[in-house]
Amino acid sequence: MRSGVNTLLGYRSIKHNTMFVKLLLSLTAIAVITVILIATITYSISADNSIQNAIAYNESILTQQQELIHKELTAIKSAAAGMITTQSYLYHTKGGKLSVSSLIDLSGFVEEQNKISPYIDSIYLYYAPLELVLTSHPEIKTSPISTFADRSWLEVWKLQSDSRTIWITGRQDGFAPDHSAASLLQKMPLIGQVDGAIVMNLKLELLFDDYLSHYHNKKGATLVLGPGSDLLYSDTAAGESLLQELDPVRLTGGSGYYIDDSDRIVSYTTSELTGWRFVDITKRHALLQGMDRIKFIVITVAATYLTAAFGISFYLSRRLYRPLQSVISYIGGSEAGQQDGTNGPLPAGDEAGFIRHIFDQLVRNWETLVKEKRRVDSLLTDNRTAIKEKYLNDLIQGGGTDQAAELLGIRLDFARFAVLTLELEEPYPVKGPDGTLQFYLFRYGLMEELGADIDGEIFAKDDKRTVILLSVPPGEDDFPLEQAKKLKLLLLTRYSMNVTIAVSRIHGSVETVRLAYEDTLEALNLKMYIGKGEILPYDILGDWKSEEKAYYYPYELETKLLQALLQTDKEECFKAIRQITRTVIDKKLGKANIQQQFFQLSGEIMKTLVQTGGDMSAVFGDRPAYPEVLSRAETLPDMEECLLDMCSRIIAYHKEKRSKMTDVTLQLATDYMDANFNKNISVDTVAENVQRSSSYLSRIFKESTGMTVNDYLIQLRIKRAMELLQQLDLSTEEICREIGYANVSYFNKLFKARTGLTPGQYRQQQAADRLLQTKETDTAH
Repeated sequence: MRSGVNTLLGYRSIKHNTMFVKLLLSLTAIAVITVILIATITYSISADNSIQNAIAYNESILTQQQELIHKELTAIKSAAAGMITTQSYLYHTKGGKLSVSSLIDLSGFVEEQNKISPYIDSIYLYYAPLELVLTSHPEIKTSPISTFADRSWLEVWKLQSDSRTIWITGRQDGFAPDHSAASLLQKMPLIGQVDGAIVMNLKLELLFDDYLSHYHNKKGATLVLGPGSDLLYSDTAAGESLLQELDPVRLTGGSGYYIDDSDRIVSYTTSELTGWRFVDITKRHALLQGMDRIKFIVITVAATYLTAAFGISFYLSRRLYRPLQSVISYIGGSEAGQQDGTNGPLPAGDEAGFIRHIFDQLVRNWETLVKEKRRVDSLLTDNRTAIKEKYLNDLIQGGGTDQAAELLGIRLDFARFAVLTLELEEPYPVKGPDGTLQFYLFRYGLMEELGADIDGEIFAKDDKRTVILLSVPPGEDDFPLEQAKKLKLLLLTRYSMNVTIAVSRIHGSVETVRLAYEDTLEALNLKMYIGKGEILPYDILGDWKSEEKAYYYPYELETKLLQALLQTDKEECFKAIRQITRTVIDKKLGKANIQQQFFQLSGEIMKTLVQTGGDMSAVFGDRPAYPEVLSRAETLPDMEECLLDMCSRIIAYHKEKRSKMTDVTLQLATDYMDANFNKNISVDTVAENVQRSSSYLSRIFKESTGMTVNDYLIQLRIKRAMELLQQLDLSTEEICREIGYANVSYFNKLFKARTGLTPGQYRQQQAADRLLQTKETDTAH
């Protein structure tokens, strides 16, 4: 009986042998389609990658070139802003004109500033009330604006503008009419009351040659366009013709690229500083050179794969069909098989139909179990996010198992992983009354977006920290650090968010997750020294670890700082503060020691202001208390910046106060001398009257008027003597006593030294002039 069943099954198996043919044809068709698709896609990807890589390379070159040029232009812009501040202290007028000392100081200052950058051609300092231009040209130091050769920038200065800084290109150069000029115009005043401008004329050709002419690996041409789409630079002789073929409408936005009608790829980026556009134009067919070789390789490989695929398909079909025969034999020998196979015909179709018919019964038996499983899966799916976050938080605290990780679908290879801990730095991208809620929503949306591209898990540890468990591929020990750099750049460029990222060592089991997280906490402690917005790998801890030392305080540097503050020496003051910061870093002091040190320094600085009679509200206004600022500071640079700001405000306050005091002192001194010059007064007498020291009065009087106090007294006395000598009834002795001199001989000598004549000669000359004038009048009548 058993032998008969086997014979019957063998006969039916041969009868339904069409399954083998179907398998062979299906596998062969799959192989052919797969190879064709792979070959086509491979070639398309290669071509697209070649083009995209070239575009990305050109864009990166443009961005790099723009950033380098921005660095130079920003330095020049900062120099212009600094000149506005400095020239306001050097600017003094006398009698509605620029004083001689100010003219000398400002001319020297303009020449000195002209040398700060090799890309500055010349500098003009224009004072509108005086209609005067000071220049760095050696042949033209000063000139009235009405006769100044180069005035094409003046119309731009007169225009109303929201910005005080204006970049001018393509203007006419008065000193070289055959060439156009490019300039930075900084309107005044930024501080003070002087209306005018600082004009820095740039060597654009030198600047562009230095930064744009040495990239030889790109295939296209580079153009730089001004705000009005005027050509500022071209690295090819055909720059003007290329400019005419560009479509200005498509050069919109900050940066991007497009393919024009001539199948050329135009990449561009726009400078936010100047409005200039950096454009690269590359012919598309030039990027596809060399693709014929790739096409030949793809066809050859595809043909080889097809040959191998047919052989493999035949082999696999035979191997797959043998188990199928065994299954049919097994089912036929079973109770279900004998009921459905031996006692009745096989179901319509091939061997698969017979097997499907048998297994349909098994499927129905499992329906109840499947329904129950779906219910359990549904409960798990609905709460998976919360359960997963709870599990991950427990994991970094030392809990969790491999089984739970598998059940929750954790995307992490615990055999090789690292931990990245992120701290978002203020200011956050959302504000307003519901800013906190919006920030949390934004943060979880951000984690969901980042999680899609991370081979691992990301979750919120607390309000401040976000943790990433990252799988590390074998042999790529730098992978966590590279991922941290990409995340930092992504958050900065896409969301303008600054973030500090700590990177742990690479670990290899579930039990070491807590240790990896503690690695990042240790690294985050270095933010105090290094600053915010940095990547802090655990490896650098070795350079910072040190034994706990006794309390340290920089008493010598504190003395140096306070002396510089009393002397209003801003440069020395800032130098002392930065030296304190370097000392803190060199000695690797603890956080508590650093905070206590900076708190004490801020107190001493405040004490200096009080001791010198300073007004707290006048210096600091409505700013928050500096101890509060220091207590919130998370980094050493923040603490340093707090002290620098305090000192800067105190020094500015004292200088302004001293300037006002000097003006009042000079006015009192001159008023006193004008009224009492004919008395026996001296420098000491005048100084005592204005309640200042003789040395101080002499110094400020000389700096402001260009003459000494004694010279001013002599000038007043000689002037009065010249008036009295015209009265013929007064003798020289009487005039000498009248103007405050007791010695007539000394008076005569002094008068001749000042006028070139003795008092008698002067009187005779005046009498002769009057007589001549009388005769001329009589003759006229």
